[in-house]
Amino acid sequence: MANRVLMGNRATGGYGLYVSKTGDDVLTTTNPMAFDSRTGSGWAVKDYGQFIISAGGADVTKTHNLGYNPLVAIRWSTSITGGVATTVFNPCESFFERERESSGQATVTEKGSGLTWSHVNTNSIIIKNKSGTITNGVTTSTGDDLYIAYIIFYQPDFTGGRGI
Repeated sequence: MANRVLMGNRATGGYGLYVSKTGDDVLTTTNPMAFDSRTGSGWAVKDYGQFIISAGGADVTKTHNLGYNPLVAIRWSTSITGGVATTVFNPCESFFERERESSGQATVTEKGSGLTWSHVNTNSIIIKNKSGTITNGVTTSTGDDLYIAYIIFYQPDFTGGRGI
């Protein structure tokens, strides 16, 4: 039978109150705890990272194998200076610039940057670069490189797929 409850000093966590999940030994498990007093009301992290989707690049799939749709946080930028994003956006945000020529035939050019993400199934998410330039309704450019940071939590998604 596994040790399930510890109040005191845990070798890999310090002092606190720990309760492991069924079948896990509270003293040695590397799995998320059922309760960990150090986290307060925080969510345990399953996976996190950073990557780039180049302009016109392939979609990126992140596999978590949780068997349910987890809570996800994603931020993106089009500009990195000295290894730091100068401006960041959440997936619900994008920006557009519009230009209209008045001499001769009217030309409308829209340049947009942004991304979308979704749960592909209960084991993975997909992230897509939606940047591009559209002139008179025709895509004329693939847009910007997107610098992306993500966190996948063990917490089930309570946002209806919008993320935090």
